[in-house]
Amino acid sequence: MTRLLPLAIILLLAGCAPASHVLEGADGALSFSPCERAPRCAVSLEDPGPGGDSVAALDGGQSAEQAHDNLLAVLGSMSGYRILSDDGRYVHAEFTTRLVRYKDDVEFLIRDDGSIDVRSSARIGWYDWETNSKRVEALRAALAARIR
Repeated sequence: MTRLLPLAIILLLAGCAPASHVLEGADGALSFSPCERAPRCAVSLEDPGPGGDSVAALDGGQSAEQAHDNLLAVLGSMSGYRILSDDGRYVHAEFTTRLVRYKDDVEFLIRDDGSIDVRSSARIGWYDWETNSKRVEALRAALAARIR
């Protein structure tokens, strides 16, 4: 039994590792996958999936470059996050909740027109108490204040 414990821990941790939720459509356009069944996700899709909250895309500015700069500035003003990936058009951040130290993945797809598609999701648990939707709205407000 004790030999199986390390294997169980490794499998559990591997299941919690961050993964990209970006899908490429038949036309080559990128978008996010819908949320899973558990209600712990917010995504800027018309159909957010069975457990998702639908949120509007973010306004990052008038161009992709401006949106990227504004997004990084807004993220830099927040606490409890780190950037896992950034190629100028796709940004993947990991947020850690203060109280319980859960990890949430927040992904951004920056469009040519400066709009930013977003997907914010808890890695584990069943319900997020709308933490991810609230985070997206906080990002929206901070971006709007920066653009003004």
